[in-house]
Amino acid sequence: MAARINWPPPPGGARAAANEAYAEPLAWLASVHREQLALCDCLEAIADSLPGEVDREICAYAAKMLAPMLRQFHAGEERIVFDWAEQRSGDDPSARALLERLKYEHCEDECFAEELTEMLDRLGTDDRTVNPETAGYMLRGFFTNLRRHVSFEQEYLRGIVARQTHDPS
Repeated sequence: MAARINWPPPPGGARAAANEAYAEPLAWLASVHREQLALCDCLEAIADSLPGEVDREICAYAAKMLAPMLRQFHAGEERIVFDWAEQRSGDDPSARALLERLKYEHCEDECFAEELTEMLDRLGTDDRTVNPETAGYMLRGFFTNLRRHVSFEQEYLRGIVARQTHDPS
């Protein structure tokens, strides 16, 4: 099971890249999105392993990494990329509302990650009281939502770039 799961690198890599992000926020975000999608793939592999083939070590590692990694990614997005997007959107109230919505989704994802962390920790310690159906449902709900969020961010930011290309004022 462990061979099937390729965890993204620990959050330190994104932190080191943050210095370069100010020069190229979209390249930084693309890197973060790749790591988030890799995280989703890993969580999906855990969900697929339920109930009988759970790798306790992978679950314990996931419990340790998930919430801090997500908080770090979101903080970088909001500080680097959203600031960049706001500068390019000017006084457009719909753009500001959209960025506020994305920040709210970040908050929701982080809260969900905390709950998921607790469940993954329990799976990692071989806690037999964990209901595998509930665990699978939680995992799938989280990674499906995160994939949707990443896709929406990518689409929104491509739109900003396209508008800038057509109207570089």
